[in-house]
Amino acid sequence: MQGIVTFSIVEESHTGPIGDDWKYWVEAKVYNEGLKGEAIISVPRHSFPVDTIQKPPGPAETIRIPAGDNSKPILIKITAEATEVDTFKNDVGKKNIDLTLQCPGPDGEPLIIDQEIEIGVVETPNLSGKTSLFTIKARFLLTCE
Repeated sequence: MQGIVTFSIVEESHTGPIGDDWKYWVEAKVYNEGLKGEAIISVPRHSFPVDTIQKPPGPAETIRIPAGDNSKPILIKITAEATEVDTFKNDVGKKNIDLTLQCPGPDGEPLIIDQEIEIGVVETPNLSGKTSLFTIKARFLLTCE
């Protein structure tokens, strides 16, 4: 039996004093005795007021990634980058997270993980010391087929 990881972005939020024009991307690489698949979801520049929690703009993107043999642990390496878009110089933050999951098996219920990815973004130049926290909630649905 083979595992499948279904990857989507379900929510975004940000707090802090810098900007309201944002773009970001999240990459997921699925390993199970080697790289089995990878995907990137990019969210284009959009207006996003401070202290707001919302769904990403546009139609929801869902990507299926092969995960290999369901009897072995699955490692998902997540990389995310958030950019506050400025006129002269963009402010960028990046975060890496590793998730290790066990496939629920052919008779098990799908495993759903809503992973919060918190990215600190510092205004440049760093003279002001202003920082915003951009949070992306990525959903990983693990099934065995």
